[in-house]
Amino acid sequence: MDTLELQLHVAEPLQEILIAELTDRGFHGFLQEASTLKAYIPASQWHKDLHQFIYTWLRAHQQPLRIEISRIPEQNWNQQWEQSLQPIAIGPFIVRPSWKPTPPAHRDKIEIIIDPKMSFGTGYHESTRLLLQMLPEFVQPGDRILDAGTGTGILAIAALKLGARQAVAFDIDRWSALNFKENVARNQLTQQVQFFEGSIEQIDADHFDISLANINRNVLIDMLPALAAKTKTGGYVLLAGLLTSDKEAMCKRAREVSLQLRKELTENEWWAAAFQRIS
Repeated sequence: MDTLELQLHVAEPLQEILIAELTDRGFHGFLQEASTLKAYIPASQWHKDLHQFIYTWLRAHQQPLRIEISRIPEQNWNQQWEQSLQPIAIGPFIVRPSWKPTPPAHRDKIEIIIDPKMSFGTGYHESTRLLLQMLPEFVQPGDRILDAGTGTGILAIAALKLGARQAVAFDIDRWSALNFKENVARNQLTQQVQFFEGSIEQIDADHFDISLANINRNVLIDMLPALAAKTKTGGYVLLAGLLTSDKEAMCKRAREVSLQLRKELTENEWWAAAFQRIS
């Protein structure tokens, strides 16, 4: 089946938002560059309503109204994408796909094996890297972890490899259920995790030592009261998927639910923060 490549001129801070919208509409791959987003969809699924949706979105976000479309003959996309993934060192971790060995220079690092079904959650995105860098400072042996919007499971796996006792994870995306379980098994952590398909309302447990969420501003602002409620007093809520421009709004929302900012990290325009529940 042929694939259509759409080249869209979108400012980098807006690209993740558009990716989420297009994923819900049948697009299966993306390539992000400084001010260009390439999006891929089977040619048979392309129709004029999709074209109109993208045009309207670009106009609403004041982006250039150019949609450049090219047809790509059928190829083994999974094989090509897999070949592009390489081990990546992040803080004390080395994140690698199962088909790539750990480079000799990084054999002293904590190994995390992630075979993603989708591109997010591989360690290549700034927001994932920021939380992986932050985790060692906060995870203590025996901690219980809540991982909201777990995706590939990379953050829950990292916390367990740092000594956490248990991780409870959930995600609304169906692909995550299988991918999470596969990645947990690859890292030999199956007995220490629980996964729920759905929202935070599916989680009965509370008094978690650390709650993690790498999503986006709108979702996190809505979810933050529930995340705080699930976290024990004195525990931490670690957030990413946020831009530096989101800091003021997130800190205001955090104060409303008795969370106090303890640490923050930035990479390019991305911002991550650790909040402590103070009451």
